[in-house]
Amino acid sequence: MDEQGITSRAKLTPVTVLVVDDHPALRAGLRSLIDSDPALRVLAEVESGEAAYAAYRTHCPDTVVMDLSMEGFGGIEAIRRIRKLDPQAAVLVYSVHDSQVLLERALEAGAMGFVTKGSNVETLLLGLKKVAKGESFVSADLLPALLDRHRPSGAAQFNRLTQREFQVFRLLSEGHSLSECASILNLSSKTVSNHFTQIRAKLGVSSLAEMAHMAIRQGLIEP
Repeated sequence: MDEQGITSRAKLTPVTVLVVDDHPALRAGLRSLIDSDPALRVLAEVESGEAAYAAYRTHCPDTVVMDLSMEGFGGIEAIRRIRKLDPQAAVLVYSVHDSQVLLERALEAGAMGFVTKGSNVETLLLGLKKVAKGESFVSADLLPALLDRHRPSGAAQFNRLTQREFQVFRLLSEGHSLSECASILNLSSKTVSNHFTQIRAKLGVSSLAEMAHMAIRQGLIEP
Protein backbone atom coordinates (compact mmCIF):
# COMPACT_ATOMS: atom_id res chain seq x y z
CA MET A 1 0.00 0.00 0.00
CA ASP A 2 1.37 3.45 -0.88
CA GLU A 3 1.83 6.28 1.63
CA GLN A 4 -1.38 7.98 0.54
CA GLY A 5 -3.38 4.80 1.15
CA ILE A 6 -1.88 4.37 4.63
CA THR A 7 -2.70 7.98 5.50
CA SER A 8 -6.25 7.59 4.21
CA ARG A 9 -6.84 4.47 6.27
CA ALA A 10 -5.42 6.16 9.39
CA LYS A 11 -7.90 9.01 8.99
CA LEU A 12 -10.75 6.51 8.95
CA THR A 13 -9.70 4.87 12.22
CA PRO A 14 -12.42 5.89 14.72
CA VAL A 15 -11.73 7.46 18.11
CA THR A 16 -12.45 4.82 20.76
CA VAL A 17 -14.65 5.79 23.72
CA LEU A 18 -15.32 4.45 27.20
CA VAL A 19 -18.82 5.41 28.41
CA VAL A 20 -19.28 5.86 32.17
CA ASP A 21 -22.77 6.45 33.60
CA ASP A 22 -24.87 4.73 36.26
CA HIS A 23 -28.11 4.73 34.23
CA PRO A 24 -28.35 1.70 31.89
CA ALA A 25 -30.81 3.40 29.52
CA LEU A 26 -28.59 6.47 29.20
CA ARG A 27 -25.51 4.31 28.59
CA ALA A 28 -27.36 2.47 25.84
CA GLY A 29 -28.48 5.75 24.32
CA LEU A 30 -24.96 7.16 24.44
CA ARG A 31 -23.55 4.04 22.81
CA SER A 32 -26.08 4.32 19.99
CA LEU A 33 -25.42 8.04 19.47
CA ILE A 34 -21.65 7.74 19.59
CA ASP A 35 -21.55 4.69 17.32
CA SER A 36 -23.74 6.51 14.80
CA ASP A 37 -20.78 8.81 14.10
CA PRO A 38 -18.24 7.01 11.89
CA ALA A 39 -15.42 8.98 13.53
CA LEU A 40 -16.22 7.47 16.96
CA ARG A 41 -16.62 3.96 18.40
CA VAL A 42 -17.63 2.81 21.89
CA LEU A 43 -15.21 0.24 23.31
CA ALA A 44 -17.03 -0.40 26.58
CA GLU A 45 -19.63 1.02 28.95
CA VAL A 46 -19.56 0.87 32.76
CA GLU A 47 -21.68 2.11 35.65
CA SER A 48 -19.30 3.49 38.29
CA GLY A 49 -16.06 5.29 38.93
CA GLU A 50 -14.42 2.11 40.20
CA ALA A 51 -15.46 0.23 37.06
CA ALA A 52 -14.27 3.13 34.90
CA TYR A 53 -10.77 2.92 36.33
CA ALA A 54 -10.64 -0.84 35.82
CA ALA A 55 -12.05 -0.58 32.28
CA TYR A 56 -9.54 2.12 31.35
CA ARG A 57 -6.69 -0.19 32.38
CA THR A 58 -8.18 -2.99 30.31
CA HIS A 59 -9.27 -1.18 27.15
CA CYS A 60 -7.00 1.91 26.95
CA PRO A 61 -9.62 4.01 25.09
CA ASP A 62 -8.75 7.19 23.21
CA THR A 63 -11.25 9.12 25.32
CA VAL A 64 -13.72 8.73 28.19
CA VAL A 65 -17.17 10.27 28.56
CA MET A 66 -17.68 10.50 32.33
CA ASP A 67 -20.72 11.15 34.51
CA LEU A 68 -20.00 12.65 37.94
CA SER A 69 -22.80 11.52 40.26
CA MET A 70 -22.57 7.75 40.65
CA GLU A 71 -22.46 5.22 43.46
CA GLY A 72 -19.04 4.63 44.94
CA PHE A 73 -16.30 7.22 44.75
CA GLY A 74 -17.85 9.00 41.78
CA GLY A 75 -16.63 10.59 38.59
CA ILE A 76 -14.18 13.19 39.91
CA GLU A 77 -12.16 10.59 41.81
CA ALA A 78 -12.30 8.32 38.76
CA ILE A 79 -10.87 11.14 36.64
CA ARG A 80 -8.09 11.73 39.16
CA ARG A 81 -7.14 8.04 39.25
CA ILE A 82 -7.28 7.60 35.48
CA ARG A 83 -5.11 10.66 34.96
CA LYS A 84 -2.63 9.36 37.53
CA LEU A 85 -2.52 6.08 35.63
CA ASP A 86 -2.25 7.86 32.27
CA PRO A 87 -1.36 11.58 32.37
CA GLN A 88 -2.43 11.86 28.72
CA ALA A 89 -5.93 10.43 29.31
CA ALA A 90 -8.63 12.43 27.52
CA VAL A 91 -11.72 12.67 29.74
CA LEU A 92 -14.89 14.55 28.84
CA VAL A 93 -17.36 15.08 31.70
CA TYR A 94 -21.00 14.62 30.71
CA SER A 95 -23.16 15.69 33.64
CA VAL A 96 -26.60 16.97 34.52
CA HIS A 97 -24.90 19.47 36.84
CA ASP A 98 -23.73 22.88 35.60
CA SER A 99 -22.19 23.98 38.90
CA GLN A 100 -19.14 26.21 38.79
CA VAL A 101 -17.74 24.24 41.73
CA LEU A 102 -18.03 20.90 39.94
CA LEU A 103 -16.59 22.38 36.77
CA GLU A 104 -13.56 23.60 38.73
CA ARG A 105 -13.11 20.30 40.57
CA ALA A 106 -13.42 18.23 37.41
CA LEU A 107 -10.83 20.35 35.60
CA GLU A 108 -8.52 20.22 38.61
CA ALA A 109 -8.82 16.42 38.65
CA GLY A 110 -7.70 16.33 35.01
CA ALA A 111 -10.82 16.46 32.85
CA MET A 112 -10.17 18.08 29.47
CA GLY A 113 -13.77 19.01 28.82
CA PHE A 114 -17.23 19.35 30.34
CA VAL A 115 -20.57 19.07 28.55
CA THR A 116 -23.93 19.31 30.31
CA LYS A 117 -26.63 16.76 29.58
CA GLY A 118 -28.87 19.60 28.45
CA SER A 119 -26.60 20.16 25.45
CA ASN A 120 -27.49 18.85 22.02
CA VAL A 121 -26.02 15.65 20.62
CA GLU A 122 -23.69 17.48 18.23
CA THR A 123 -22.04 19.26 21.16
CA LEU A 124 -21.26 15.98 22.92
CA LEU A 125 -19.83 14.38 19.77
CA LEU A 126 -17.75 17.46 19.01
CA GLY A 127 -16.47 17.49 22.59
CA LEU A 128 -15.32 13.87 22.33
CA LYS A 129 -13.43 14.59 19.13
CA LYS A 130 -11.84 17.71 20.58
CA VAL A 131 -10.53 16.13 23.78
CA ALA A 132 -9.32 13.09 21.83
CA LYS A 133 -7.04 15.52 19.94
CA GLY A 134 -5.76 16.99 23.19
CA GLU A 135 -7.92 20.12 23.04
CA SER A 136 -10.04 21.59 25.84
CA PHE A 137 -13.80 21.87 25.38
CA VAL A 138 -16.82 23.06 27.37
CA SER A 139 -20.42 23.37 26.23
CA ALA A 140 -21.69 26.91 25.60
CA ASP A 141 -23.90 26.98 28.70
CA LEU A 142 -20.82 26.55 30.90
CA LEU A 143 -18.87 29.48 29.46
CA PRO A 144 -20.15 31.97 32.09
CA ALA A 145 -19.08 29.62 34.91
CA LEU A 146 -15.72 29.09 33.22
CA LEU A 147 -15.12 32.83 32.87
CA ASP A 148 -16.19 33.43 36.48
CA ARG A 149 -13.88 30.77 37.94
CA HIS A 150 -11.52 33.28 39.56
CA ARG A 151 -14.08 35.89 40.61
CA PRO A 152 -15.39 36.01 44.19
CA SER A 153 -18.67 34.09 44.49
CA GLY A 154 -20.59 31.76 46.76
CA ALA A 155 -18.67 28.91 45.16
CA ALA A 156 -15.33 30.35 46.29
CA GLN A 157 -15.70 28.94 49.79
CA PHE A 158 -15.23 25.44 48.36
CA ASN A 159 -11.75 26.41 47.20
CA ARG A 160 -10.70 26.00 50.84
CA LEU A 161 -11.36 22.27 50.63
CA THR A 162 -8.77 19.81 49.39
CA GLN A 163 -9.82 17.36 46.69
CA ARG A 164 -10.28 14.64 49.33
CA GLU A 165 -12.27 16.93 51.63
CA PHE A 166 -14.50 17.93 48.73
CA GLN A 167 -15.05 14.26 47.91
CA VAL A 168 -16.04 13.52 51.52
CA PHE A 169 -18.27 16.62 51.53
CA ARG A 170 -20.22 15.40 48.50
CA LEU A 171 -20.63 11.86 49.83
CA LEU A 172 -21.86 13.12 53.20
CA SER A 173 -24.19 15.62 51.51
CA GLU A 174 -25.67 12.80 49.44
CA GLY A 175 -26.63 11.01 52.66
CA HIS A 176 -23.75 8.60 53.20
CA SER A 177 -22.61 7.99 56.77
CA LEU A 178 -19.03 8.51 57.93
CA SER A 179 -18.46 4.74 57.95
CA GLU A 180 -19.88 4.43 54.43
CA CYS A 181 -17.56 7.20 53.23
CA ALA A 182 -14.62 5.37 54.77
CA SER A 183 -15.58 2.17 52.97
CA ILE A 184 -16.20 3.86 49.60
CA LEU A 185 -12.92 5.79 49.70
CA ASN A 186 -10.92 2.98 51.29
CA LEU A 187 -9.96 5.22 54.21
CA SER A 188 -9.98 4.67 57.95
CA SER A 189 -12.96 5.94 59.94
CA LYS A 190 -10.60 8.21 61.88
CA THR A 191 -9.30 9.80 58.67
CA VAL A 192 -12.83 10.49 57.41
CA SER A 193 -13.81 11.89 60.80
CA ASN A 194 -10.81 14.23 60.63
CA HIS A 195 -11.86 15.34 57.15
CA PHE A 196 -15.37 16.00 58.46
CA THR A 197 -13.96 18.21 61.20
CA GLN A 198 -11.89 20.18 58.68
CA ILE A 199 -14.86 20.54 56.32
CA ARG A 200 -17.09 21.98 59.03
CA ALA A 201 -14.39 24.41 60.11
CA LYS A 202 -13.56 25.58 56.58
CA LEU A 203 -17.18 25.97 55.46
CA GLY A 204 -18.56 27.26 58.75
CA VAL A 205 -21.23 24.58 59.09
CA SER A 206 -22.12 22.57 62.17
CA SER A 207 -24.21 19.68 60.89
CA LEU A 208 -24.74 17.28 58.02
CA ALA A 209 -28.05 18.97 57.26
CA GLU A 210 -26.32 22.33 56.76
CA MET A 211 -23.80 20.68 54.48
CA ALA A 212 -26.57 19.12 52.40
CA HIS A 213 -28.39 22.46 52.07
CA MET A 214 -25.16 24.15 50.99
CA ALA A 215 -24.52 21.43 48.40
CA ILE A 216 -28.05 21.83 46.99
CA ARG A 217 -27.74 25.63 46.80
CA GLN A 218 -24.51 25.31 44.82
CA GLY A 219 -25.94 22.68 42.47
CA LEU A 220 -23.58 19.96 43.68
CA ILE A 221 -26.33 17.44 44.39
CA GLU A 222 -29.96 17.13 43.38
CA PRO A 223 -32.60 18.14 45.97
